[in-house]
Amino acid sequence: MSSAEALDSRHQSTTAADRASGHLTVVLLGNPNTGKSTLFSALAGIPTRIGNYPGVTVEEKLGRFTHRGQGIELIDLPGTYSLVAKSPDEQVVVDVLQGKMKGVTHPDCVVVVADATNLPRNLYLVSQALAVGLPVVVALTLGDVADSKGIAVDHAALSQELGCPVINVVAPRRLGIGRLADTLVEASDWQPPTPPVRLTSCLAAADPARPAAAAEAIARYAWIDEVVNRVVTRQTDHRRSTSDRIDSLLTHRFWGTLVFVATMLAIFSSIFWLAAPLMDLISAGVDALAGGADALLPEGTLKSLVIDGVIAGVGGVVVFLPQIAILFFFVAILEGCGYLSRAAFLMDRLLVGVGLSGKSFIPLLSSFACAIPGIMAARTIENRRDRLLTILVAPLMSCSARLPVYLLLCGAFVPNVAVGVSWLRLPAVVLAAMYAIGVVVAAAVAFVLSRTVFRGPPQPFVMELPGWRWPQPAVVLERVREAAVSFLKNAGTLIMAVSIVVWALGSYPQLELPADEAADAAVVKGEALRQSFLGRAGHFIEPVVKPLGWDWRLGCAAVASFPAREVVLGTLGVIYNLGDVDPGEEEGASLLIRQLRAATWDGSDRKVFTLPVALSIMVFFALCAQCASTLVVIGKETGSWVWPLVTFGYMTGLAWLGAFVTYQAGTALGW
Repeated sequence: MSSAEALDSRHQSTTAADRASGHLTVVLLGNPNTGKSTLFSALAGIPTRIGNYPGVTVEEKLGRFTHRGQGIELIDLPGTYSLVAKSPDEQVVVDVLQGKMKGVTHPDCVVVVADATNLPRNLYLVSQALAVGLPVVVALTLGDVADSKGIAVDHAALSQELGCPVINVVAPRRLGIGRLADTLVEASDWQPPTPPVRLTSCLAAADPARPAAAAEAIARYAWIDEVVNRVVTRQTDHRRSTSDRIDSLLTHRFWGTLVFVATMLAIFSSIFWLAAPLMDLISAGVDALAGGADALLPEGTLKSLVIDGVIAGVGGVVVFLPQIAILFFFVAILEGCGYLSRAAFLMDRLLVGVGLSGKSFIPLLSSFACAIPGIMAARTIENRRDRLLTILVAPLMSCSARLPVYLLLCGAFVPNVAVGVSWLRLPAVVLAAMYAIGVVVAAAVAFVLSRTVFRGPPQPFVMELPGWRWPQPAVVLERVREAAVSFLKNAGTLIMAVSIVVWALGSYPQLELPADEAADAAVVKGEALRQSFLGRAGHFIEPVVKPLGWDWRLGCAAVASFPAREVVLGTLGVIYNLGDVDPGEEEGASLLIRQLRAATWDGSDRKVFTLPVALSIMVFFALCAQCASTLVVIGKETGSWVWPLVTFGYMTGLAWLGAFVTYQAGTALGW
């Protein structure tokens, strides 16, 4: 029995079992940027589960829906160009199709998502899917875009050439979705298709003198050219489209870069003024909650825990939720319309120049949201040298966990003055600069490593720009929801836990003070903190952080945030919660901002936080490896704990050096 027949036999027995259990399992297979995720949402809505496949770090996205009384489980496979596995992503695709993935039901049907505007490239994957031994349905997407470009596809003729159904769908408008669902319900009764006779003959006639992979590709594309010539017609009008004219501007070396910088500055500016009313509302709620707890709870340890630990720690972080939601809202729009791919084209020149592969851009771009998925995305880079180099510099991208630190310090200590034009304010410029620092330092590190430890040319990179399209509101809102929920989960779990630990370390051992000093609550709290476990640790590391302009309390907050950098605000809220807030502070400022502005060095009226100190802190957080989860993932992805230690060491050293230079230079310039 051949492998295809054996697979078909397994499929038939699995189908019978699945149908007895009342559901079908359908997988979505397709190249990147073909509208696969949009089609998934149109069929199944929001995924019912997002996680990792068993034993690997490849994301699994699963949805369920019912059509004509038939339950259907929909699995969105990672985007791939071929079923010849060369990366972990591609291996997962092959394993799921062959029923070898542990914990994943053997599929009953394959939906191959093909882009109507670029049919020759997409038919390569279709030609491989036809030999898998499962019923195949081709969903032809972006038909409306193809029409606008003068590309017409004869669906009936294409279906006859392939020997399987071909359905035209426009997922954003739900055109063809019902017909596709009808076909899926019926597909389980079909016999798997056999590869077209002409394709088989082309493969049989492949040149044996060539390498096997090259010979197979040439044979498949010879068959694809014949099919495309019979089913695709194009208008002969060669006038440049509006999309082409836009691309010529946005991908221009100078003008495109200028538009990119202006776009980023506009986004960062809007983060401040759009979020201000919501932040004031949340801040007032946190203050009211603290006041209510103060009135209800009796004096003692419990009251201190609730107000100084939980509310001060968590409340100081939650206030930044509107700004994080707004940032991801704009990023989702840029991603949905296709602009980020144009930005990738611009950045590719920079990446190759510093020794990285063009394939590194997507992992690095993902790291701006979180370094963990960015590092995982590097597994698509086949070349080990490029993959390892990308993993080592990915944590330098400013992730969303750094954003609250930037926002707090920019809003509290950077003068809100115009820069050139009235709508561009200095805090927004500083915020953009923090993101730029990570990019510039990552480029410098990659340049040095690629010419020392990782000598060798980067892997060639070919990138396809997707067509311009309107962002889908449901996709944009889901991206915002995911970011907000993730942030709140951290605030309610990790940040709260660390805040309580920091409160305990700052409260014990409890200090008995003379009666004359006990009358001054601020003195009592200050002295108790200095003598606590946390205070003693802070004084121990003070010689290390003092050259950065930090006092011992700020050093404590930085050390406490090494497991996860987002807990630093909660830690600051606990450490600086001494009750000596300046009554002249504006009401709109959050309690944490008022506390930090009022903080002074021990035994003097000298303010702890100045503009050079604030910039020093931001630069430190921009460059430091304060995320235990990221280091763990680096260890898993590289298969060695040497590289997490290397990453932690070089990033911590760079962070201290950058913070030192920033503070000393700012002080010398009289900032």
